[in-house]
Amino acid sequence: MNFNDFQKSAVLMMSGDSVTDAGRAYPVGSYLNGLGRGYVNYFHEMITAAVPEKRIKVVNMGISGETSRQVAARWVANLNDIKPDYATLMIGVNDIWRSYDTYMEPDRAVSAEEYEKNLRFILENSKSLKGFMLISPIFFEPNKDDIFMKRILQYSAICKRLAEEYGVDYCNLQPEVDRLCAAIYPTTFSGDRVHPGPVAHLAIAREILKQMNFKF
Repeated sequence: MNFNDFQKSAVLMMSGDSVTDAGRAYPVGSYLNGLGRGYVNYFHEMITAAVPEKRIKVVNMGISGETSRQVAARWVANLNDIKPDYATLMIGVNDIWRSYDTYMEPDRAVSAEEYEKNLRFILENSKSLKGFMLISPIFFEPNKDDIFMKRILQYSAICKRLAEEYGVDYCNLQPEVDRLCAAIYPTTFSGDRVHPGPVAHLAIAREILKQMNFKF
């Protein structure tokens, strides 16, 4: 997905969980009513500052707490409602987290096998888009032997493999998160190691734009 290919008035739908949601307006988050306080809003502000004449419309359809299972269930309806030209999806951390924060309800967690199945469904139903980007789940943890981090890397590898298989873009955010965590203690950027703070959200937006060959 090359930003230079975006035509005037193109619509970009950015979807995911709470990292994408970031307090956006409902039912549809837009510049008119609120894109949230996270990377989606930073993305919108940077591209609008750079090329206001393109009037690219960014729509935030992230929903806090969702797993890939729930995104897959609403994906086709979202495409039909928003009618985007391009889309991004950042999902996976809740698929893993539900194994730990709701461990007495194991059915809420999403296994690696189901995660792949859900992403395949989404990819199969995104072929009409001009461009699609899978964005890796992230975790603010420098210890690569941490059990949660190991699973984050496993699910990210699934994202990368499927992106290559389907010929869509893949943005691996973990190296950028690791760079931040190596410089300053991780809670500076994320109090719970999952939800980014303002600086981390800005870094995420910048990294996605770099992947799109955006000229700063």
